[in-house]
Amino acid sequence: MSSKSVLEHFTVPDDFQNGNTFKGKCMHCGTLISGSYKVTSNFVTHMKRKHRDLYILHSENKEIQPTLTQCIKKSVKYSPSDPKQLEMTNALIMFIAGDLLPLSIVESEEFKNLMEKADTKYQVPSRKHLSSKLLHEKSVEIKNNLVNTLKRAESVCFNH
Repeated sequence: MSSKSVLEHFTVPDDFQNGNTFKGKCMHCGTLISGSYKVTSNFVTHMKRKHRDLYILHSENKEIQPTLTQCIKKSVKYSPSDPKQLEMTNALIMFIAGDLLPLSIVESEEFKNLMEKADTKYQVPSRKHLSSKLLHEKSVEIKNNLVNTLKRAESVCFNH
């Protein structure tokens, strides 16, 4: 129970000055408890001892602050232009195209789990992004490389 939320259960005199102590009257039993806005432990203790059910109910509704590790784990991903992100996305495209796999593989929970285990920072591209942009870019790149290779060749032999 936070310091502000515990004071919701007490009436506070209108004439008190911020920082000073005051006697708050419990709205549930009428008991006067001394405290201040800065030091609310007396109010919390009263709620724990005299109105346990209300205290527990209010505590369960409290949002739990995530730990530093949880925050870092959730938020740190490669940026779209990060060399590692680009390298892994290129490998993913070659994997899908090379083995003629369906694009829906990137939507598979098992595949997402595999990629999370491989590199927690990697963001798997969506199926739509793969089909509308990434595969097209890769095919243009491969075509241009092939055209440049053929331009440099003195002769080419095609067998049927």
